[in-house]
Amino acid sequence: MKDIKFDWINFYTEFATKLLFYKEHRNLLIEKIQSVFEAIHMKFPTLEKDNPLRDIDPFTIFSLFNKNIKESNRIAILTEIAKSFAMTASVPQNFDAIPTVNNLKATFYAFQGEREASDIDHLWEMFSAALAYADNKTEQNKAQFAKWFDVVTKQNGVKWNITMGLYWIRPYHFISLDSRNRTFLCQLEHMPQNFVAAVDGFKQLPSGEQYLWICDLSLDMMQNKSYAYHTFAEFSYHAWLYTTKQYQKMGKPHRFSILPKQQIKHIRKIQTVYQKTDFCQEVYLSEQTYETLMQLLKRKKNIILQGAAGVGKTFVATRLAYAMAGKKSETQIKMIQFHQNYSYEDFMMGFRPTDTGFALKTGVFYRFCKAAEQEKHKPYIFIIDEINRGNLSKIFGELFMLLESDKRGTALHLMYTEEAFTIPDNVYIIGTMNTSDRSLAMVDYALRRRFAFFALQPAFLSDAFQAYQKQIQNEKLDKLIDCIQNLNDAIVQDEMLGEGFVIGHSYFCSKETIDNIYLSAVVEYECIPLLQEYWFDEPQKIQYWSDRLRSAIQ
Repeated sequence: MKDIKFDWINFYTEFATKLLFYKEHRNLLIEKIQSVFEAIHMKFPTLEKDNPLRDIDPFTIFSLFNKNIKESNRIAILTEIAKSFAMTASVPQNFDAIPTVNNLKATFYAFQGEREASDIDHLWEMFSAALAYADNKTEQNKAQFAKWFDVVTKQNGVKWNITMGLYWIRPYHFISLDSRNRTFLCQLEHMPQNFVAAVDGFKQLPSGEQYLWICDLSLDMMQNKSYAYHTFAEFSYHAWLYTTKQYQKMGKPHRFSILPKQQIKHIRKIQTVYQKTDFCQEVYLSEQTYETLMQLLKRKKNIILQGAAGVGKTFVATRLAYAMAGKKSETQIKMIQFHQNYSYEDFMMGFRPTDTGFALKTGVFYRFCKAAEQEKHKPYIFIIDEINRGNLSKIFGELFMLLESDKRGTALHLMYTEEAFTIPDNVYIIGTMNTSDRSLAMVDYALRRRFAFFALQPAFLSDAFQAYQKQIQNEKLDKLIDCIQNLNDAIVQDEMLGEGFVIGHSYFCSKETIDNIYLSAVVEYECIPLLQEYWFDEPQKIQYWSDRLRSAIQ
């Protein structure tokens, strides 16, 4: 690619910031922008059909100089804007990688009488939410961006062009999904196969959350050092070259490994954005329970999902992490499992043998926190499966204090290096704990108060599980589940057991065909051995419930 500085970016970014002042002073903005055209003796575009201009949005302001007009005219407009708005950035002299609007449809709203009274107000809200999110990527700003994106894309006059407007105002943060870029993004020779499959040819305008996912994934890929374009501007320029058939003359960027062409049609469309609805569909928990879990995680930073075997603790933990991250991310989510030999050296850092002696090696949680520090605007979720299988005091060491939600960002010196270490505020920890294993120690009380504990119960009575039962349509399965529920009542009432020892629904959830062989295996090799562990000193109870379980599937 030729040496291009994209010197328009600083000007466009500064101008967008200055426009925010005029959100509450739109009459003044109209006067100023009209005076710009008067000063250079250029006819002001018609923005209202047979009506004087009464209101305008910031994206339409940008479209006034991002149309198919002579470059000299664009420079003249921007030169006068620089004077009128006291710009400090230099007036750009080239406009490479800037998508332009159709000259006949330059507004981001419909004509008066064809639009709702609030349409232009909504565009200003979208504009301010976009600037806020680009400048500070908090969860609250992300939610506001997605909200207003979904609002304005339902308005007359707004479709894919809103992504172009977002790119104009913050080109380092938002990708333009104009027709050229969409064409380029859908080519397997330019983008990874999972991305191409996920966007599915851009058959419909994405939601606000989906659009931000596209932006994030594209940025993540562009940070690859072997990738030819590392910013949205460079990407947009390559897309322009490709679609104007100049691409091959200029040389191709790095290509990803792709499937043979004959296999492309077999690529399965994968899930990209992961939201509350996805969680509630996959996990047999109510929407209210989801909200409770998410609020606990955000407030406390650390939660433990506890319950008996088979209630889906690990499954819920991973899906909650997906929902927190907004996608199934390999970088933002990490899972490990504690065991009796797990140590501080595995978790944080310690000396390990090498060919020549010993060397200090960092542990998995240390590396995870360092990665999270580089992307503080994104949530990073660390899952510890079977958290109470490890010696927690030994594993966490001096991290006890840093785990507290109000101590995030506080530094403590590590014992091996004296390094000032912090757990970033965007790190969340989800642990799982089996309450029915007698061999496990209780969680250390000092650690317990740093976690919120949420007990998961069998979901046999949930609407989602009952819908699953109806879908299976197996009478023996239905009888067995009725028997298991009665068995659970007996377990709860047992003074030596209780709710922490019930049998969960996961035993009966499978992608395999649920037939007589499957049900018999669950009863004989999973449920009955569990009862033999529970009532090892009460053989009569074991025999009674074993007979009832077997008879349910006869």
